[in-house]
Amino acid sequence: MHNSELQETLKSLFPDLEEESLNALMKHSSYLKYDKGTKLILEGKRHGYFYLILNGGVKSYYLKESREVCMWFAFEKEAIGTITTYEGLLSKETVELLQDSELIRFEIEKIKELSRTDISIIHLLNNLIIEHTLCIEERLYQLQFMSSKERYKVLLETTPEILQTVSLTDIASYLGIYRETLSRIRSEL
Repeated sequence: MHNSELQETLKSLFPDLEEESLNALMKHSSYLKYDKGTKLILEGKRHGYFYLILNGGVKSYYLKESREVCMWFAFEKEAIGTITTYEGLLSKETVELLQDSELIRFEIEKIKELSRTDISIIHLLNNLIIEHTLCIEERLYQLQFMSSKERYKVLLETTPEILQTVSLTDIASYLGIYRETLSRIRSEL
């Protein structure tokens, strides 16, 4: 993807961003293509970037007793990263590509520097962090107050394409249930 294409893509994704801010953002972003299985962020490591998915999808997981516990999924036009890496801390999770993907990568520290003087960039970061926080808040609510069957229904309603992209093992892990329980729920619906 050429710079002009990248700029048009960013403009379409962030229509409220002023032209000058967009140009500044461009200097600290790059277009990347990665293969399925690529680990963008590694548990226990610092990572200096966040991403925007143009095509593809990712899963985030923790390792617990050598088992992956899926925390969230993200797909086209969603931002991905972790708050710990945003803060320069060691990541507590791994973020891995579920399929071949096209991404825009942003340098966290450079974007944070821009946000000190650019109100448009501050608004952009604020919106991304709010979006991430709302996702986590909804996830906590579902785990605390919804049955596994209700969580599965919500997942299918909000992300119908998930069954074509994500393994049933990962979906079960995300729902906090065993794969056998997921099979039973699916047969009941």
